[in-house]
Amino acid sequence: MNKVVPAFRGRMTDGGANRPFPKGIETGEFAPWCADAYCERTGTNPAMSFDSVRLVRENELPEEGYRITVEEKGVEVSASCERGAIWGLTTLYLLKDQEGQIPVCRIEDAPAHGHRGLMLDCARHFFSAGEVKKIIEYCTLAKINVLHWHLSDDQGWRIESRQFLLLHETSGSYYTQNEIRQIVEYARRRGMEIIPEIDLPGHTSGILAAYPEYGCRQEKVQLAECGGIYRTILCAGKEDAFTFLDMLLKEVCGLFPSGRFHIGGDEAPKNEWEECPDCRKRMENERHLTADDLQGYFSNRVAGILKKYGKTPVCWDDTLISDLRPEGMAVQYWNIQRAKQLKDFSVKGKFIYSDMFELYLDYPHSMIPLKKIYGSCPKIGKKDFRSSDSFMGMEACLWSEHIETEEELEKHIFPRIYALAENTWSDSKDYSSFLLRLPVLMKKCAEGGAACTPLESCNPKGRVRQSETMAYFLKMNSAMTPEIRAKTVESAKPSREFARRFATQFFRLSDMPLLLKVMKQPK
Repeated sequence: MNKVVPAFRGRMTDGGANRPFPKGIETGEFAPWCADAYCERTGTNPAMSFDSVRLVRENELPEEGYRITVEEKGVEVSASCERGAIWGLTTLYLLKDQEGQIPVCRIEDAPAHGHRGLMLDCARHFFSAGEVKKIIEYCTLAKINVLHWHLSDDQGWRIESRQFLLLHETSGSYYTQNEIRQIVEYARRRGMEIIPEIDLPGHTSGILAAYPEYGCRQEKVQLAECGGIYRTILCAGKEDAFTFLDMLLKEVCGLFPSGRFHIGGDEAPKNEWEECPDCRKRMENERHLTADDLQGYFSNRVAGILKKYGKTPVCWDDTLISDLRPEGMAVQYWNIQRAKQLKDFSVKGKFIYSDMFELYLDYPHSMIPLKKIYGSCPKIGKKDFRSSDSFMGMEACLWSEHIETEEELEKHIFPRIYALAENTWSDSKDYSSFLLRLPVLMKKCAEGGAACTPLESCNPKGRVRQSETMAYFLKMNSAMTPEIRAKTVESAKPSREFARRFATQFFRLSDMPLLLKVMKQPK
């Protein structure tokens, strides 16, 4: 009977019989839109009163939780809110077999963690609105409830701006405001919140290529051709830069109903700030001793802008370098070099777990296999945060520097996102059971035209693993030509712990000769 991913976290009883799948739906006290995705997926007629699913509001049920009661005489889905009703209907859809039957049963289910997300980078490489909707559809089948949408970076600005037209015109490929509204609504009807990310103050070549006057040098920069950490950064000393950001963020905030707004803050090189007279004056006037503190000042100014428009900031853990940080912000943890700061922050602050060694989907399956994601645990050092009030949930991240086609994108996401879905919803560690249930969702992907990496390729071993890993590093190394390297800055020197974990998690001792050979390939 149980073919569903994620596994049920609550009670389930099997009545030992089947009944026909209901043909109609009665939404009752719920908003009619919460049944839209279910009707699209099943062909159910919401106007049909005969043999209908009845939605029943029960305020005692937990948020996002639901109860399904399937009897021969009728089917009922109970929830306390629209999102819980959506998840109940999603489960009902997945229970349907090829003969159009569903089991007589009773299911009570609710998630272990509130944030179950995917970060999708459409700035480095642009993907169409239709492709974003496809990703949303097949993620929400597994109750992934957050799409963190990365929409600006050194390679481009991807949002139509009706105030600053050069932003999207300079970048070329972008989403119109109507497309964004449609995607946000499409996601809402499937139980998903979309959190936009505008990366600030670094990773801003996409902004400064259009409006260089808001940079320190006030010199026009080129859009980046590939990944890397570029020197370009918004000026923290010019007041005009904050006026510009206020107008721009007001416009973007109006497109996204979410109360959360991601402002990045990662990998912001301070070279230009240290040379800029306006930034040096700002540091002097604000009694800031370091350029890192200036980033704290910058983030606080941006957080103040967002507060005016009803948004709470989310930042990458790089923001923790300075003690000056936005009040009430949530932190997204990705880099173990910020482990100590994150532990200190977690005493009062909340965080999302996105450890790059466990949850980065742009890495090939040889580096981040399906089983690793399934077993990922929000540990920082030796502390397990699963039961901590500061732990919001987990988010897998897909950066698109080296992903150019829709098929590549989908194969990097599916089925690995389903391992994260079960990890965060069920807290289950029954990997064998997961593998038995997973083909149902993989079949849905295939039927809908979403590419999915075959199970036999999701946990590569031996020479296959080595070949896949080395091919990734060769592609990454070859993209960084001498000309591009000259425009970027070297990453901060990694800590011993970072280097140790990188070597032990991604490589074997036998890999080293080949790795050295790969890294010495001519550009």
